[in-house]
Amino acid sequence: MTVLDARVDGPVWLLVCLVVGQSLALVWCRRFPLTVLVVVAVLEAALVMVDMELLVGFLGAACGLGAWANRRQQQAGLAFGFGLMALVLFMTLAGGNQPGYAVPGTAALTAMFVGFWMLGRLSARHLGRIGELMRYSRRLEQERASAERRAAERERVLLARELHDILNHAVTVMVLDADVTSETGDEAELRAALRRLAETGRTSLAELRRLLGVLRAVPDSADYDPLAILPGLDDVESLLTFLRDSGPRVRLERYGTPERIDASVSRAAYRVVQESLTNVGKHAGAVDVTVALVHTPEALTVRVSNTPPIRTCASGGGGMGLIGMRERVELVGGTLATGHRADGGFEVNASFPMRGRT
Repeated sequence: MTVLDARVDGPVWLLVCLVVGQSLALVWCRRFPLTVLVVVAVLEAALVMVDMELLVGFLGAACGLGAWANRRQQQAGLAFGFGLMALVLFMTLAGGNQPGYAVPGTAALTAMFVGFWMLGRLSARHLGRIGELMRYSRRLEQERASAERRAAERERVLLARELHDILNHAVTVMVLDADVTSETGDEAELRAALRRLAETGRTSLAELRRLLGVLRAVPDSADYDPLAILPGLDDVESLLTFLRDSGPRVRLERYGTPERIDASVSRAAYRVVQESLTNVGKHAGAVDVTVALVHTPEALTVRVSNTPPIRTCASGGGGMGLIGMRERVELVGGTLATGHRADGGFEVNASFPMRGRT
């Protein structure tokens, strides 16, 4: 008996039917590995009865047993296989058909059976590890998505509160200006006050639209300080002066004529510069950084770029700074692009459209 030794002394149609039967049985190997092994062995015995042999299906079933069967099925399948080998040896010796090859042939068939079974076990182990890695990867992805949502929600809450403070300040200025002018002003002062009120009102309406777009009912944040003075784009110089004492070497460049900028946009632009410089200090170290503020009638562009780091700096944290920065920029209608430059440095590019007044 040899592998792939298909002697066609019997009818060819019977060989085809038995081979098709083995193939169909192997399709169910994953769900019923022990049953498939028995069925394939019976079909193989039928082939032997008509003087035809084809061991591929039997060895494939042995591999399926090792890959998909549970512990008890493994034990039963091995017992069945070894018992079948013993039966083959006994029948070969009793029949007197090539007795000199009975023991070596049966030993070779047993070795192949065990080898294919071990191959199935090895495949099962690899499949198990792949499954564990896939589950671990999905868990990491879920944790990262959850962290991103928390970072975005935190930034949304802080922005909503800041916009509330901006609106409160604007309305307070309008009320005080109207009260003072109505008591002490003449007609010219009244007209000037009305123009100031109209301009402040238009600015407040723009901020109110943003506030309504980002306000969410979420728990309070410990980072919020209602008495803090909110920095804006005019405070970038102070921020860079503070950073020049240590850390990155920063150069500020301004282009174009500054337009009147809404307070929320000014705040978001400041946060882009602040967060970008913080990331440079954490990930690149003491490198050259260029902060460019480009003013046009259509948009304000904030570009922060740094040269390649001399060495990689260790940094902790979950890397959520860019997520919060992107959320802040998009909530005021802007866009954010980040990525590595051709020379190995990094660049952050934020664009804020200049909205028309209503």
